[in-house]
Amino acid sequence: MFSPQERNGWPQNVWAVTERGEPLEAQRESDGIYHGYPMPEADPFREEVLERWAIQ
Repeated sequence: MFSPQERNGWPQNVWAVTERGEPLEAQRESDGIYHGYPMPEADPFREEVLERWAIQ
């Protein structure tokens, strides 16, 4: 999944789910590199990512 916000033509955020079902979020930093991490369980968008990914 990609966010509608962009920086220099690239999505600001990217979300994915691992083969084990763990949702991840990557954010584009000012250096142009994405830095990713597991989404915290308290993040309300976590469930949205899991639901949308399951539809794929």
